Amino acid sequence: MIGCYVTGILPRTKELVELTRAYERGKADEIELEKAFEDATLKAINAQSSAGLTYITDGMLKWQDLLRPFTENLAGVNAGSLSRWFNNNTFYRKPVIVDEIKREKSIIQNSSYIKLLPRNIPWKAILPAPYTFAQLSENQFYKSSEELMFKYAKILNEEIKSLAKLGFKYVQLSEPALVYKPFNQCVSKDEINAVSEALKAAVDGVQIKTCLQTFFGDFCKILPEALDFPVDHLGIDLYETDLNKLKDYHFDKGIALGLVDARNSLVEEVENLIESVKEIVESLHGSKQKDIFVCPNCDLEFLPWERAQEKMHVVGSVAKRLREELNE
Repeated sequence: MIGCYVTGILPRTKELVELTRAYERGKADEIELEKAFEDATLKAINAQSSAGLTYITDGMLKWQDLLRPFTENLAGVNAGSLSRWFNNNTFYRKPVIVDEIKREKSIIQNSSYIKLLPRNIPWKAILPAPYTFAQLSENQFYKSSEELMFKYAKILNEEIKSLAKLGFKYVQLSEPALVYKPFNQCVSKDEINAVSEALKAAVDGVQIKTCLQTFFGDFCKILPEALDFPVDHLGIDLYETDLNKLKDYHFDKGIALGLVDARNSLVEEVENLIESVKEIVESLHGSKQKDIFVCPNCDLEFLPWERAQEKMHVVGSVAKRLREELNE
């Protein structure tokens, strides 16, 4: 399969931003706010559909950050202070673990516009992966971050199975913390082994496709161990990864290539990206046919809405051309 999708939160439209500000100033009511969110969500869905994306999200416009729905909907978790989101000029609300964490209701169902998703295009959900959730939380209850990671992985398993019942066909587990290591630090092999076991717990018995999507760091830092992670696909931020080192490895899994830069407003040339994909796929997969996904390297929310739309069309155009040229 040669497909394409977005890898995170989409930017809010100008109209939605203006309405949310009006609501905060008491100049708009909840009914107006809800309508603005629904209108912007439909715009986000239609933009993905018109770009020819293989899997569709609702744009995640209600998600202030990747962790927030879990911070606000899991028992045993309080919302802490604002913290910088890796090396970006954006912030997230730190989850503070004050008691045993429990999933008492569906997280995504309460945070997404599932009712607006189209019936003729498969749905994709994006969730924080175990290591990232544990690393970005303030743990005041469990004996270690590893214990927290495994507890969260079990909750994640419940959530993914619930999503499958709702009709979702694909789940992305976002894991930036695993590769984001400033000053050339590397995660230890023991940590990577623990991450693999946590992922195993998260996807145990899951019947839909799963991808571990990394960004903000060099994927090579978790190789070769990551090749054995119990997921269907591995996502790579090609703007942070050493491509020369990456080509030393052979992938038996599908790959999601983050080759559209979501942190740069410059719109990529389709022809250049096609050649890059062919070169990378030939190196990583050889003659074996594996799933290939074309995607942004991270959330498009860092860009204005109009530019994000253009980037989505680039993603769709690259995937379409690849299908044509590789005779899929």
